[in-house]
Amino acid sequence: MVDRPPLRWLRTSSRAIAEFAQANPLLAGLATMAATLLILFFVGLSLIAPHSAGKETTLTGATALISAGEVTQATLLDQDARLVLRTDTGHQLWATYPHAESYTGDLVALLERKHVPTTVDPQSIDASLHTIVQFLLPILILVTLFAFFTALARDQGGAFAAFSKWTGRGQKPGEGLFTFSDVAGAPEALIELREICDYLENPGRYAKLGARAPKGVLLVGPPGTGKTLLARAVAGEAQANFFSISGSEFVESLVGVGAARVRDLFRQAREEAPAIIFVDELDAVGRQRGAGMGQGHDEREQTLNQMLVEMDGFGAESGVVVMAATNRPDILDSALLRPGRFDRQVVVDVPDLHGRAEILALHASKTPVSPQADMMRVAHQTPGFTGADLANLINEAALMTVRAGKTLVEQEELEEAIDRVISGPERRSHVLSRDELWRIAVHESGHAIVARSIGNTAALQKLSIIARGRGRGGATVYASEEKLMLTHLDLTKNLITSMAGVAAEDYVFGMLSTGGEADLDHATKTAHSMVSIYGMSEAIGPVTVGEKPGEVFVGRDLANMSNVSAATQELVDSETRRLVRESEDTAQEIVALNRQVLEELANALVEAETLSGPELDVFLEAVHPWPQPLVKGMNGHAPPVILREQPAGVGEVERAFGDYDA
Repeated sequence: MVDRPPLRWLRTSSRAIAEFAQANPLLAGLATMAATLLILFFVGLSLIAPHSAGKETTLTGATALISAGEVTQATLLDQDARLVLRTDTGHQLWATYPHAESYTGDLVALLERKHVPTTVDPQSIDASLHTIVQFLLPILILVTLFAFFTALARDQGGAFAAFSKWTGRGQKPGEGLFTFSDVAGAPEALIELREICDYLENPGRYAKLGARAPKGVLLVGPPGTGKTLLARAVAGEAQANFFSISGSEFVESLVGVGAARVRDLFRQAREEAPAIIFVDELDAVGRQRGAGMGQGHDEREQTLNQMLVEMDGFGAESGVVVMAATNRPDILDSALLRPGRFDRQVVVDVPDLHGRAEILALHASKTPVSPQADMMRVAHQTPGFTGADLANLINEAALMTVRAGKTLVEQEELEEAIDRVISGPERRSHVLSRDELWRIAVHESGHAIVARSIGNTAALQKLSIIARGRGRGGATVYASEEKLMLTHLDLTKNLITSMAGVAAEDYVFGMLSTGGEADLDHATKTAHSMVSIYGMSEAIGPVTVGEKPGEVFVGRDLANMSNVSAATQELVDSETRRLVRESEDTAQEIVALNRQVLEELANALVEAETLSGPELDVFLEAVHPWPQPLVKGMNGHAPPVILREQPAGVGEVERAFGDYDA
């Protein structure tokens, strides 16, 4: 006999069912009962469905036959509300009539007038069957299914237990994990994390000295800065097992599932020590308890409580380190951040100039880049780019190289990729009129001229009037000087530069356009921050107006200004408007001072569409510097700091700032 696949499947299924019934007799009995009841239910539905022999006709046709005297016998089916007729030709017909006493009486009266023999079938047996099928069987089926799932939930070795187990991603040592050689642009983070690797490799050395290695490491930083990559690199360097899960995977609609998964995850990690547990997007499960609009006792908080207990449940000898990543540390529960849980916070920030150069070199080593390509120039043009942005930049440049039929990525593709990442691809299909091109050129030229005139530290890289992405067209690209601290003068220069495009349009055309929307938004936010946060308004004084919000929930704006009077809010608005207006006036005066340069630069930009490098410098060298002070008491430059000399042996802080008491 040939063993065909259907026969093999039938035998395998029968064997599996028999083993399940032998191991779980209660579940098997309940499943059999439920299946039997379902079969009876569907069979009963087919039995109680109305059915009559013969051909269906309309009620009007049936009454017409009765009136014509062509009917020899009639039967009324009371339960189904059907009229069955036999004609004088021997045919049987049936029709449905309204189940109402008045209509039934009229129909019986018509049959009597025509002397048609009539019988009434009450269908009492069918009525009992209706009751069983429509009411009794559904109740029995629901009760059986409820008992089945209750027994299934109590079966700790069954499917419910498997549902509550951790099923995330895990990797053994050597299974394609990254190392520190795959990470660039985060030197401070690497220094902090090397200690974790040393602990996982040599935990006994720490125990001898009585040192307690960190139980948890929280990686904090904006999206795309490489937090997950760093966690994988730590596991790869330490040759440890790597368990990865997202915070949202813990939270389920079923109560208790998240806490069960946390227990199972930590159990597996202890068994596979040395190991690293990495929880991505920790804020999904670690948000502060008791906050928000809902009740405090919910599934997410139970999961968080279980995680807190588990992190206290293993000592330094267990060889397990918990790493987590978040870009919202301000909303995490304070119990997570205390010593003994996440002992150490490692900031993974946006890379600086040298960090960007290292990241670009790392990605360029995996891509055929031309030797003439200047990666340092690209790094200068990409302030604020994260590691993910830089990887996307190299990928976009490689795609454009393939599109152009080249074999090496050159500087041209790299610089075009910068514009694509920042603003999107060019929109050459959208043809602008000559007036629109001229207005955009004046707007962008105004930015460039004013920035050069006031000595803005940002180096101008490129001017363009080509529309990109969803923008209306035009861009001024700066390579800004990266500072951790901005002075009043720095912010004032940025504010004047932001308003320069609007000022140039107003000066040349006498009216504004929608092209200045982004500039106005940036200028308004900058001026508002200067007034309400940085204390740079004489009318307000060196105070912070409003409170910084804590939890980001409903009512954030109300809480932020809850301690501010209406008069103060009005004064803040007035000062913000004054700063923006004064910046626009200053920018317009600078544009008027350099009218000739504005005209020449705008015309050249209309013809060339893009100006950069020496072509742009030719025009900007003729810009007149602004002679008046931008900030009260300053001549346009920050005053020098005079430090008196210190004796030998004074620390760095004292040597820089002198004696505090003096």
